[in-house]
Amino acid sequence: MRFELSQNSNSKINEPAVEEITYKRNKPSKNSTMKDNLSNLEVIEIEHKLDSSENKCDICHEEMQVIGSKTKDILVYEPVKMYIERHITYTYACKKCEIESGQANIITTESPKNLITKSIASNSLLAYILSQKYELAIPLYRQEKCLQSLGVCLSRQTMSNRTIACADKLDFIYDKLREKLLLSNYIQADETTLKVVDTQGKESRSKTYMWLYKNQSCDNQIILFDYQKTRSSSCPKKFLEGFSGYLQTDGYNGYNKVDNATRIYCLAHIRRKFFEVIQPILNDKEALERSRALIGFNYCEQIYELEKDIKKNYNSNEDFYDKRYKIRLKKLKPILDKFKCFANEEVENTLTKSSLGKALEYAKELLPNMYFILEDGHLEIDNNAAERAIKPFVIGRKNWLFCKNQKGAHASATIYSIIETAKANNLIAERYLVYLFDKMTGIDDFCKLNFEPLMPWANEIPRCIKNK
Repeated sequence: MRFELSQNSNSKINEPAVEEITYKRNKPSKNSTMKDNLSNLEVIEIEHKLDSSENKCDICHEEMQVIGSKTKDILVYEPVKMYIERHITYTYACKKCEIESGQANIITTESPKNLITKSIASNSLLAYILSQKYELAIPLYRQEKCLQSLGVCLSRQTMSNRTIACADKLDFIYDKLREKLLLSNYIQADETTLKVVDTQGKESRSKTYMWLYKNQSCDNQIILFDYQKTRSSSCPKKFLEGFSGYLQTDGYNGYNKVDNATRIYCLAHIRRKFFEVIQPILNDKEALERSRALIGFNYCEQIYELEKDIKKNYNSNEDFYDKRYKIRLKKLKPILDKFKCFANEEVENTLTKSSLGKALEYAKELLPNMYFILEDGHLEIDNNAAERAIKPFVIGRKNWLFCKNQKGAHASATIYSIIETAKANNLIAERYLVYLFDKMTGIDDFCKLNFEPLMPWANEIPRCIKNK
């Protein structure tokens, strides 16, 4: 028999008060904003002077002198320009050798090569198509219409074929990034659903998934997507084979099968469960104050407030992570102890299938592993970075809705990985793709290619590719 919630309240537990959180943002002036945003653009100066016939005084007809000037800036847009480069190669022969030996020495000039052999698409056009689809979430059928407005008839089928061909080439970079990722000691992971059409052209009834893996590092950031047919625990187990360190996720048990991984859970997911309970009664002050879910929610808020203060006071310090480690041991551990005790006591006297019971059971299961964040100041209290990293895919999915086949889904995973990793390392994704394509063009065996200068964090990356 379950007791009423009011009979199970413990007056000895310090219940955090309801906190009102406000945000204040200092807005820069319009002039400073424009200056910051346009400082890297090319400036073309156009002087407006009187010509010799007009530069005469209306009274005495003498020549007038410049006594001052004013400047007015106008931001000009120049439409995209599409054109064809027609490369003409010539063949040369030595007539003298032909006369003397009977065999001419023949030399033929070479035209530039493209990444996709025998394709009319330049490397820059390929990068543009990929960037539009996977960075800006513009489906191929919309790109088809945009290109038509520029006088180019390039079907979505052709663009789709070129996209898959590019992904096949980029698999080499993807594999090298995965090797680097597995050397990390701290990875965050997440997954989301993906619609894939089957071989008969019908939407598959079974759910397929796009998995995301992200290292948590200040430098050399890596974000990788992995398409799989299921949500089975074998998927992260296989992908993370060889990894040893901290793995932070939501409460999904499928990640438990990853070998040599220390599981850390996400505080944001724990807080979300309690918030879902109190959300319907937010406007009812009396009901809110009586809610046991509010206690759990406010424990989460205390932890977030502590993390906020640490970042505010020590984020500029070189030894920030060491400072955070020491402060957490002193201030965070007591909060976790109280929170864990609260969840263990309350869950025993709450209906299991109620929303509060589910929130408490979820917190009870996950909180013991939250203590692992006390071991290293580099560890985060939530998995929000991975959820932000997977968001571009989720936004794109709303536009292009589904993948036509599994091959397209795998291609999307590869290209999303390259683009999002480039962005995470402060690169302009489209220019980075052109850089990769140019370096990979004409190479048959990528295993012989020196991949280190191609990594998004390499010193060899040209400055024009980096965001200033």
